[in-house]
Amino acid sequence: MEGKRAPAAAAAAISAVLDDDDLLGEILLRLAFPTSLVRAALVCKRWLLHAAAPAFLRRFRGLHQPSLLGFYVVSTAIHPPRFVALPQPPELADVVRRGSFDLDSLGPDRFDLDCWNGLLLLSTFEMYPDRTMNPTRVRCPLYPARDTAILPTVPITSIHHDGFTYHDREILVSGSGGQCLSYFCLAIMDKEQQTVVDVYALQQGTWTIYSSSVTEIPRIGLLLPSTLIGDTNKIYNVAFVNNSYKLILLDLVSASLSLVNFPEEVKGLSFELSLTDDSQLHLIHVKGSQLRIWLHRMDSNGVSNWLLERTICLREICANYRIPTCMFKDGSDSAFTRMHAVGVNAEFVFLEMEDVLYLFDIKSKAAKQVYKMTPEDNILNSVIPFMMVWPPKFPAMKEMQDPTELP
Repeated sequence: MEGKRAPAAAAAAISAVLDDDDLLGEILLRLAFPTSLVRAALVCKRWLLHAAAPAFLRRFRGLHQPSLLGFYVVSTAIHPPRFVALPQPPELADVVRRGSFDLDSLGPDRFDLDCWNGLLLLSTFEMYPDRTMNPTRVRCPLYPARDTAILPTVPITSIHHDGFTYHDREILVSGSGGQCLSYFCLAIMDKEQQTVVDVYALQQGTWTIYSSSVTEIPRIGLLLPSTLIGDTNKIYNVAFVNNSYKLILLDLVSASLSLVNFPEEVKGLSFELSLTDDSQLHLIHVKGSQLRIWLHRMDSNGVSNWLLERTICLREICANYRIPTCMFKDGSDSAFTRMHAVGVNAEFVFLEMEDVLYLFDIKSKAAKQVYKMTPEDNILNSVIPFMMVWPPKFPAMKEMQDPTELP
């Protein structure tokens, strides 16, 4: 009799926990990966509603940032870019193993590559004889069965400025989790002593003007991949203006373009820009053996300023992980280190030192070698991180059983 009561008591205790919405939320919050969250959501509609709730997902992301699955290496000699997978826990290793990251089928053409929340954007930059750029292809390596999307050819001349030809165009994406995506095209041209910046939005298969800005500063050329903050309708980049590097801030709502000075100690192009989870901007800069993380802020009068948030000693991290430190020169911009990419919230940084690529985990203050340059690489042009998709894709409600119908 006692033996029968024990399982019944245990079942009652489990039910008391799982039937409590607050306790269920805390349990789901402790799952390690978004893939685990999706599996938990398959239990019943109630669990799905908890897992997919926006407030819960914000808490989950705060505790579990999207994982860095690997990165693409873009060099001057090897085409197409090469994917390098990073070691993962078994659950994420299965995700990577099922994916299709190889780009060899695209042929030897040169193209711009960008990764955005599990998507690859491939834009060839050779032009046909009529100066029409090849269409941008959008692939989802984590879901190989999905067809490659082909975006319409981006405009080459402005319809609002006497047909002047753009000298720079870039595709940007806004949205979440591969759903309800918005595509934009940033296009720049020179008009006499002015620079015109047009932004197109892809609507019903056609590029239409979304915002247009004119500045009296001539010949602005963007130096980094642009950063679009969809929540604020702002685009950030870097340009060399009046013999110094400036932050370019394009406000799509007011159709205005402004220049922002960098902190005085930031010299040259030894930095990267990074988003924060709350739609702000970080500047990450290497000075000597220090990695410095600055936050861009706007005061109540709309004046930009920079706040030094964190300073990390790279020499100390390298010494702890037996990485050579001779390339660091204290007190000056290091000529021996090159920053290639940073993560959201400055969670990680890729640094190239003496033909070796290192990944620095800023949160845990860890570092490891992830790539060694070979003679066939020639020069490492860029490193493109590939992140796990966020938020996860949950099953549709109609596919779920009612919890009262479960056995």
